[in-house]
Amino acid sequence: MITARSWMIVAALSGFCWLATGVPVGSQAEQTVEVTIRDFTFLVSKEAPLRLGLPTVIYVRNEDSERHDFGSSMFEGLPTRVEKDGIIVYGRGVEGVMLDPKRDATIRFNMERPGRYTFRCSIHPNMKGELLLLSAEAV
Repeated sequence: MITARSWMIVAALSGFCWLATGVPVGSQAEQTVEVTIRDFTFLVSKEAPLRLGLPTVIYVRNEDSERHDFGSSMFEGLPTRVEKDGIIVYGRGVEGVMLDPKRDATIRFNMERPGRYTFRCSIHPNMKGELLLLSAEAV
């Protein structure tokens, strides 16, 4: 259990900045982040602090009329489960998900390591974002 640490996340997704500071969590089952792809931009539509070692769920929805990719090195080497169109894919080495227009996907994994993680669309190189997970000692 995390008792003497608080976790801070700074997420900047294509110009949208999010700063959240966490406190120790007692019984939180899973932490969620909702990301909407709209107008060739990643947007965070629900803000929630992320903490190491807890189940994490990223809901991604493509509202554009073109196919996009949502990928990140954050998932590399971690057991990851992707749910999309009634199909579940899981394992290590999942790098992200392709989303057809007006489709969504759910990505489940555990945050295990702090660091800087870039989100990208491999189809549209100008679509990028960044998630920075820092740990800070509790005050």
